[in-house]
Amino acid sequence: MAHSELILKEDYDIEFILIETSHPGNIGACARAIKNMGFAKLGLVNPKNFPCDEAYHRSKGAKDILDDANIYKSLDEALSEATLVLGTSARERSIPWPSSYTHLIDEDMSNDIKDKNNKICILFGREDSGLSNDELQKCHMHLRIPCSDEYSSLNISHAVQIISYEFRNLLMREESIEVKSDVPLSTDADNEFLLEHLDKVLLDLNFYDQNSSRQVQARLKRLIKKARPDKLEVGILRGFLTKIQEILNK
Repeated sequence: MAHSELILKEDYDIEFILIETSHPGNIGACARAIKNMGFAKLGLVNPKNFPCDEAYHRSKGAKDILDDANIYKSLDEALSEATLVLGTSARERSIPWPSSYTHLIDEDMSNDIKDKNNKICILFGREDSGLSNDELQKCHMHLRIPCSDEYSSLNISHAVQIISYEFRNLLMREESIEVKSDVPLSTDADNEFLLEHLDKVLLDLNFYDQNSSRQVQARLKRLIKKARPDKLEVGILRGFLTKIQEILNK
C-alpha cells in the first residue's frame, strides 16, 4: 500500500482547494482525509483562522499536509496554473454545466484526470453556502456526491474524504494513460485572459444586450471550459480577436 501512496503523491499534480473555510478543525480533518487516500496537496483560499492549533489537533498524523499547505489570497491565484478544474456542488444551477456523479465520471474526463501532464484543482466551498456561481463557472466539470435527496448536506471533510477516495480508485484502477501532445493545455489564467479579451471585443461590437449580458458571459465561459483549448489554440483565438479590434479601430 505504501508504494501506491507514493505514486499518487509524486506522479499526479492534484490539489484539493478549500475556499474561505470557517472552522479550522475542518481544515485539519480535510488534511487527514486526503493523506488517508495518498494525496499530499492542500490549498486554502482566505481561510478564516489558519494556522491554528485546532486544525493541527484534528489533522492527527497529517500535520505535514498542513505545514505544506498553499495559502492563496484569491481563487484566481490558486487556479493560475491549473489545466483541469473540478468543483463540488449539490445544488442545481440556473445554467446547466457539465457534471457527473463521482462514481460515473466519463472516459474522456477520466483520461484527463489520469494524464500526468495536467495540474488538477478540486474546489470545495464554504461550510454554509458552498461554491458561488462565479466560482462554479471557473470549473470544467461539477462533481456531485450521490447523497439522499431528502438530506444532501455533507460536512466539508466528509465530502473531501469521498472525493479523494473516488479519485484514488480511479487512478489505481489501471495504468495511467499518457496523453502525448506537442502543445500543453491552456491554464486557467490563459482562459481568463481569453475570456476578458473576448468580452472586450463583444462590448466594442455592441453585441451585448444589457438584459442578457450576464447569461451570455456565463455561457461563453462554459463554452471555453467545455472546449478545453491548448495554449496554441488560445493564441490563435486571441490573435483573431486582436485582428477584429484592429479593424474596428481603423
